[in-house]
Amino acid sequence: MAAAIALPAGAHAADLATAPATATPLPDPSWYVRLGVGGVLFDSGATITSSMGPVTGASAHADNNVTALFEVGYFFTDNIAVSLTGGYPPTTSLTGTGTATALGTLGKVTYGPATVTAHYHFKNFGPIQPYVGAGLGYGLIFNSKSGTVQNLSVNGAPAFVLQAGVDYILARNWAVFFDVKKLYLTVDATGTLGGMPIAADVKLDPLVLFTGVTYRF
Repeated sequence: MAAAIALPAGAHAADLATAPATATPLPDPSWYVRLGVGGVLFDSGATITSSMGPVTGASAHADNNVTALFEVGYFFTDNIAVSLTGGYPPTTSLTGTGTATALGTLGKVTYGPATVTAHYHFKNFGPIQPYVGAGLGYGLIFNSKSGTVQNLSVNGAPAFVLQAGVDYILARNWAVFFDVKKLYLTVDATGTLGGMPIAADVKLDPLVLFTGVTYRF
């Protein structure tokens, strides 16, 4: 009877010895690249002055744009990341409003908003991972084309950025996302109108909506 009892006990010990070890989950990748399409929605306006003083009631409107965007990011911890966002430079038309409505298209500007932000990712909701962040941006101006305002020149300027979004993780290396950035951006513009020098502080304050695919590595 002792032998009969010992045999199953020995067999059980052998099974434990040969049982496979539980695999340790791989850490999430630290780097990622995003590619997608973005909408640039301006909350625009302008304060216009001439050599004779402020032009009362005159303002300007910037047309919204759609363009291709990219983002490169790095996770310093499991929850905290920094990223650089840029894209293909679109062109917006500046149109006179208020008492400047009759001037029509004041000019066109080709620009490229670039941002650097830090963000915190909430990873306790499974594959759905929302995040919030903030940072700095710069409104890069690549070209200014005159309209009714001649010799149009627009200067780039820094911006403060707020950010929020959500990732949906499809696999270890792949995800889809939706991202929103709000830039607080005002640029300076100069030119001539009927031979008279004019200048403007143009508030752009774009809301940038960005969606696409993420590759993590």
